[in-house]
Amino acid sequence: MKSAFTDVTADSGVRFTNVFGTAKKLWIRETTGSGAALLDYDRDGDLDVYLVQGMSWEQAERGAPGPPDRFYRNDGGWRFTDVTEAARLGDTDWGGGVAVGDVDGDGWPDLFVANDGPDRLYRNRGDGSFEDWTARSGLSDLRWNTSAAFGDIDRDGDLDLYVCAYIEFDPDFIRSLDPKFCRWKDLLVMCGPNGLPAIPDRLYRNLGGGRFEDVTQAAGVDQPDGKGLGVIFFDADADGDQDLYVANDSTPNHLFRNDGRGRFEEDALLAGVALSEGGRAQAGMGADSGDLDADGDLDLVVTNFQDDYTTLYRNDGEGHYTDVSELWGLALLTREYLSWGVRLADFDLDGDLDLFQVSGHVYPQVEGTAVGESYRQRAQLLLQQGGRFHELETPGAALAEPRSGRGAAFGDLDGDGDTDVVINVMDGLAVLLRNDLGAAERALLVRLINPQGGDALGARAELQNGERRMVREVQTGGSYLSSNDPRIVFGVDPDRGPLRLKVRWPSGASESFEGLRAGFEVTIQERKGIVKNEALRNDATNPREHEHD
Repeated sequence: MKSAFTDVTADSGVRFTNVFGTAKKLWIRETTGSGAALLDYDRDGDLDVYLVQGMSWEQAERGAPGPPDRFYRNDGGWRFTDVTEAARLGDTDWGGGVAVGDVDGDGWPDLFVANDGPDRLYRNRGDGSFEDWTARSGLSDLRWNTSAAFGDIDRDGDLDLYVCAYIEFDPDFIRSLDPKFCRWKDLLVMCGPNGLPAIPDRLYRNLGGGRFEDVTQAAGVDQPDGKGLGVIFFDADADGDQDLYVANDSTPNHLFRNDGRGRFEEDALLAGVALSEGGRAQAGMGADSGDLDADGDLDLVVTNFQDDYTTLYRNDGEGHYTDVSELWGLALLTREYLSWGVRLADFDLDGDLDLFQVSGHVYPQVEGTAVGESYRQRAQLLLQQGGRFHELETPGAALAEPRSGRGAAFGDLDGDGDTDVVINVMDGLAVLLRNDLGAAERALLVRLINPQGGDALGARAELQNGERRMVREVQTGGSYLSSNDPRIVFGVDPDRGPLRLKVRWPSGASESFEGLRAGFEVTIQERKGIVKNEALRNDATNPREHEHD
């Protein structure tokens, strides 16, 4: 049986080693890791890779710059070129998360990097380079920020930005804590996050021209006690606007319902997504949404700490949820892992959404001790079958390899229609995993773009494949500290019947399309219809040819 994924890093040209504090991890600041982003910055049809970097503890204490973030251009056929300097990127702050969105409406994807220190906004110039728009944007926050996501909260056509913030990190305060707060299973470990003060998240409204204003309080999302690590924009109640879900570490998660005008109401507890089924606040890390049970509503998944479980909240309609982690077999499969990046996607192209998560402990002290746990942990691919998750008996060496996984970005990197994975490994080499489960003739890849040519974040696509209905939403946020491929992957069966697609655009307009075929990538622009229809590549070793300067 072939492996589910193949590690193609060695010959890819991606040579990136994440540096994140010290090996002993004596401080919580050294444990959270960095993210990754997938974006087609040069609009050549292939996803490029941005990897966020941390720094050593010695550099942080001296206030010195760390090693730079790196940016890799996709040249096709799993070959990448480091174009960091040519693209005028390479931030040297202690980095965490990254988000992708067209902030100025020119059709080119821009980059936001969330740091512990000044955040950065890089505007894509459309000529292969970026320019630093941080100063003009009003986004230079000096706090410890983590995940970030773009979404249009007020449906004015501009992308707004939500930025998660974590805790106030004060080494002197941590040293003053009673040692009982710094033990885990009788091991002396770093302290936190319990007992450490939270930093409130921030929501920024896009004013146009690359300028943003802080509307956290005015929009009703000011929740001072959340310790935000994961965030996703999605339509929780299917009313056509973008709601917000925030995964918090050791405090209740937040669900902010949008009134359609960019004003939110926090509703997580009543909706059933603040706590676990047992009423506990979990250690929320990464988050994602998707219609797992094919009922037209978007469900939620949140990764958590070891000895807990990855939580699946089933959307029961109108934004009310039930924790079905036990029912779906997810609790049993994930309890021994401490997990971070996560994605709901149809990895085997059978029409059902599956789950992929990356893991890694925060305490190096567990290795080789009586607690019987591992610091480095393997990634998991959990395939769905009839409302239950299961693991492949032989997932292959690429998934079996233990790593300190943190940020993970998901998308079709080789143009064959299935979902590949990029993992930013804390204190290790970044990993590119090629998906070998899917077949191009069973995939329909859909890119939805707005009238300006940018990705239509928040658009809802409903595909009818014979009797089967599949609902997906255009999202780049989600996972953990990362940004995903904005294109929608549908696993289809040509023998089931014709493909009919209905799109609800963020503007509220709807359009329908017929005559679509499996094995193709189709680009649809609002009010213009199908603007591109190109066959997927069946053989990833035969790439499209690209011209680069």
